[in-house]
Amino acid sequence: MKNLGALPPSYADEAWKNALDVYFKEFMQFFYQEIAAQIAWEVKYEMLDKELQGLSAKSKVGKKLVDKLIKVRLKSGATCFVLLHIEVQGQYEINFAQRLFEYFYRLYDRYRQPVLTMVVLTDNRPNWRPKSYPMQVCGHKVNHFRFLTSKLLDYRDQRTALLEHTNPFGTIVAAHLAALETRTDPNARYQHKFALMRQLYRNGLAREAILNLFSFIDGVLTLPKEFEIRYNSSIKQLEGEYNVRYITSVERIGREQGLKEGIQQGIEEGIQQGQSTLLKTLLESKFGTLTKPYQQRLNKANMNTLCQWGKRILTAQTLDEVF
Repeated sequence: MKNLGALPPSYADEAWKNALDVYFKEFMQFFYQEIAAQIAWEVKYEMLDKELQGLSAKSKVGKKLVDKLIKVRLKSGATCFVLLHIEVQGQYEINFAQRLFEYFYRLYDRYRQPVLTMVVLTDNRPNWRPKSYPMQVCGHKVNHFRFLTSKLLDYRDQRTALLEHTNPFGTIVAAHLAALETRTDPNARYQHKFALMRQLYRNGLAREAILNLFSFIDGVLTLPKEFEIRYNSSIKQLEGEYNVRYITSVERIGREQGLKEGIQQGIEEGIQQGQSTLLKTLLESKFGTLTKPYQQRLNKANMNTLCQWGKRILTAQTLDEVF
């Protein structure tokens, strides 16, 4: 008998990364409003993720979801720039504070600019709340590194307010909390997932906002195949109620093109080649014929990578944003 309680792995890391890329300002305004108020948002901020990845390779990295490095200018002066190191941590890590301190001193050593570390804890341990890394030598305090911490579990009693929040991170937090609560209950997860989508349409959000938040919800609230089929059908009915075709239009392109090339069976059976061919069809439907390098990347990609690329199609404006 098939175990309906077995949920597929989530794509929370990719979901949070995309959310921060699209909604960095909103992230700051939701979790760290006081800091957001000091940023000169009219000046374009700079994402330094590649530089941070280089530093990460030198550290013993634990189980995290996302870490980002953003250079922003403050209102207090025309040349007053600071580096914001943001980490979304998915589970308990014994040396977490020490690792953040290592990032801090390496960042400062490299850039010689002020660094502020901010953390969002998305784990399910209420009492794990790291905030600092003190160091003492011979009884003398030689350093006390502090960082800002937000805990998603603290929002558990604010469900109604989260869903009505004008900031997209209200929905994002609600979705991640639902994922934590329904880790062993696919039916409850389906109910939460569909309720979140219904609220998006009820709030009258624009197409782009709905697609962005759909991508996050879909990434963290993954469902077994039986429930996913039911969910897709429910979304189709929901879009019928509101007379829109935002999500199901993308799905329909994949279905119609896929059938023409005989890949529907491959999708249903979870065949990797079928997934790759379907993704190629969707990409070419949106961006035109793929060049050889992109086709080679598709052919070599594993199932997880193909799924991640597939989710990005919803909001990507260029091929590079997908890959």
